Amino acid sequence: MDVTQRQASSYPQIREADFTRWWRRARGAYKLGASACFGKILLDIIAAYAMRHQRMPPAARWGIGLTLDLGWVVLVLVAILERGRAHALARDLGIEVRAKSAGS
Repeated sequence: MDVTQRQASSYPQIREADFTRWWRRARGAYKLGASACFGKILLDIIAAYAMRHQRMPPAARWGIGLTLDLGWVVLVLVAILERGRAHALARDLGIEVRAKSAGS
């Protein structure tokens, strides 16, 4: 979705406050997903470097790795759910229209 390209002036039938509410929700969802992915890459590099130079038991390494991975999964799932809510709000406000199937 091209959230950052959309302007309230393109939707005169929608109150600016409603448009802003949708815009912030949609932008926040995509920002969370992108930040989670870039953050995971950065944290993986930092953790790999630290574990290479720090002696620790294998269980601690596994624990750190699983915590990073599970944290990332949770953040991505929250971003997906928020994106869905933003799409639903956009449909309710009239910013988006659900595509009709060829059979209808």
